[in-house]
Amino acid sequence: MKVALIYGGPSPEAEISRKSAESVERALKKLGHRVLKLELTKELPLKLAAESPDVAFLALHGSPGEDGTVQGLLEIMGIPYTGCGVTTSAVAIDKDLTKRLLKSHGIRVPAGITVFRGQEIPEPAELPCIVKPARVGSSVGLSLVKSQEEFERAVNEALTVDAKALIEEFIEGREITVGVLNGRPLPPVEILTPGELYDYEAKYSDSRTEYVVPAELGRKTQERLCRLAEKAYKVLECRGAVRVDFRLDKYNSPVLLEINTIPGLTERSLLPKAAKAAGMEFEELIAEMLPK
Repeated sequence: MKVALIYGGPSPEAEISRKSAESVERALKKLGHRVLKLELTKELPLKLAAESPDVAFLALHGSPGEDGTVQGLLEIMGIPYTGCGVTTSAVAIDKDLTKRLLKSHGIRVPAGITVFRGQEIPEPAELPCIVKPARVGSSVGLSLVKSQEEFERAVNEALTVDAKALIEEFIEGREITVGVLNGRPLPPVEILTPGELYDYEAKYSDSRTEYVVPAELGRKTQERLCRLAEKAYKVLECRGAVRVDFRLDKYNSPVLLEINTIPGLTERSLLPKAAKAAGMEFEELIAEMLPK
């Protein structure tokens, strides 16, 4: 099968996308597919039209690409693609809209407010708090704020990479992520970071970050996390593979932080770790992600 592997582009997360694409390319070739690597540029539609791939594998992170734009292009061109559809991608890229939707379905999310570029920065309701861009992933622009002096700087930093930012309560507790593959929850993964936050450095460069796979949880807690991840998947009408991030508060109650509709596929990424805990090698995971 001829697979167009689409990656990169102008997103702040493009470098992570390129790393994911390298891993995916190797797996697709091992599976016997012909791989056509395509950087996300203005020439993408012309290249797709000229090559006529059977399917597109999206290794895109951030906007544009993970936000429904490329999915819309592929829909118009009639090319099947991996992952969520246009509407789901457009909603899920926006953490503010995602939180509102999930909360309306009874799923607990962090309390907080939304601020916009050009708006007067409000006083924080409480400290510590989390400040992050609304539509950027990979923990780009994410800050844990502990003082009034840090607050304005953190908000301005978040608003340099996005026109909308979230100011949220800081949930102190264990960091757990649950992958969902084709509607089926995978074993939860616990993230142990050297600091208090799973930020960009902890994700991609700090060798001290550790992962417990599967997470050491009580049966009821694990079942509850998996049910919530599956429910979020259904509420947002997801397809393919997604990753649902949680914090367990001091009462061991899950708080859903965000949903990633195109999870990373690098050697440090969480979805492949969860799949391996479920008995799936990386190539099998990639095969399962391809549209049927």
